[in-house]
Amino acid sequence: MRVHHLAALPLAWMLFCPPATAAGDSLTVLCASSGTEQALCHHAVDGWSRMTGTTVRVLPLPSDWGAVLPLYRQFLSARTSVADVLVLDGTWIGALSPLLLDIPPAAEDARTLPHPFTVGKRHVALAWYRDIGLLFYRRDLLEHYGLAVPTRWDDLQRTAAAIQDAQRRAGNAAMWGYVWQGRTGESLVCNALEWFGANGNALVSADGTVHADTPAMRRGLGRAAGWVGTISPPGVLTYDEEAARGAFQSGHAVFMRNWVYAWALLNDPQSPVAGKVGVATLPRADGAGDAPDHAPDNATGVDGTVYLGIARNSAHPIQALSLLRYLTSEEVERHQAVAGAYIPARMTLLDDPSIMGAIPILRTLRPALDAPILRPIAATGIDYPRVSWIAANQFQQALRGVTTPADALGSLASALGGLSQLGRWDSANRPTLPSSTIQDHTP
Repeated sequence: MRVHHLAALPLAWMLFCPPATAAGDSLTVLCASSGTEQALCHHAVDGWSRMTGTTVRVLPLPSDWGAVLPLYRQFLSARTSVADVLVLDGTWIGALSPLLLDIPPAAEDARTLPHPFTVGKRHVALAWYRDIGLLFYRRDLLEHYGLAVPTRWDDLQRTAAAIQDAQRRAGNAAMWGYVWQGRTGESLVCNALEWFGANGNALVSADGTVHADTPAMRRGLGRAAGWVGTISPPGVLTYDEEAARGAFQSGHAVFMRNWVYAWALLNDPQSPVAGKVGVATLPRADGAGDAPDHAPDNATGVDGTVYLGIARNSAHPIQALSLLRYLTSEEVERHQAVAGAYIPARMTLLDDPSIMGAIPILRTLRPALDAPILRPIAATGIDYPRVSWIAANQFQQALRGVTTPADALGSLASALGGLSQLGRWDSANRPTLPSSTIQDHTP
């Protein structure tokens, strides 16, 4: 899950009013507006276009990632195709799955992690690149005070408080111990699942059962509520990824939770903390085994994989599949890793010397990548955006002290239980459009 904060051209106008010169047999690919991602997308698409002779138009998505899902719903529901291959945040796929084409399985799918995104028994998206929640820390400060990188949340709380207090006594009144993403939204859901721990974070299990009020969740949410105003600034409840990065990069925080993208920015030569930052997997929670999902004990970071899918209403499904397979090929993944530090989904590439050289923190990331915390996106299907919205609001209520963690989680469990009664989270009964596959379109 990269943060997309660069300006983009008005996507709706470009989609619904395509250039008059566009060829009738051309494909349209939607990529993020990030400059690096756009450049890599163009490079890969141009390679496929040269091989096949097919014209491909690459369009940027809006810089506001939250605006993309409604736009996707609009044009994917149209009778005629306005785009063929789409970049997909994992949180959208459950909601969009009825509007995405089935992707025929291939032997190479077993070599990627995560495997193809599956809703019911349908493969609807392939991983394009990986991302994972991580702990960034001021290596220089931990070394100065002789403190270890924390591996448990309680350790982080103690270490953050100790360094914060010492720095303030030394005259750095603006120093805080820990910054994270507390604004109501998907990022808060990710943070909360990481607080709850690998075995206490299910919310909804794969079979649709609600596990939204466990002892691990009460402990994790209560602990985080205690951070606000003590080791985290009160304003953290309005922070997104960039606000947290700004506080940390300006030298005003000891620890930060963020995604992989922050590493390069923190170490830019113009950054005040360049060369002073370390990265680690996020701390683990105590009390493993509170929930029945049997997640690996070493899972600490939420998976932020970005996927590619094919619009169900694509007029060129065979060509779109060819392009999709090329964009997720070993050749393209290797280039993206070396040129842009994008983590490949192909497991064999994670040990490649050239890629490890391009992404020096990859060895540190491996434990988190091998055992990520997963959000209940596939389990809740088209309801996931609503699940996330309800969860984020309940978490905020507890963090602000409006209600207790127990009451917030009880309300969350009740709300999710009501949604589950609709039957939408039973994969056998989850509503989809009639199955449509690439083969259905073969001449």
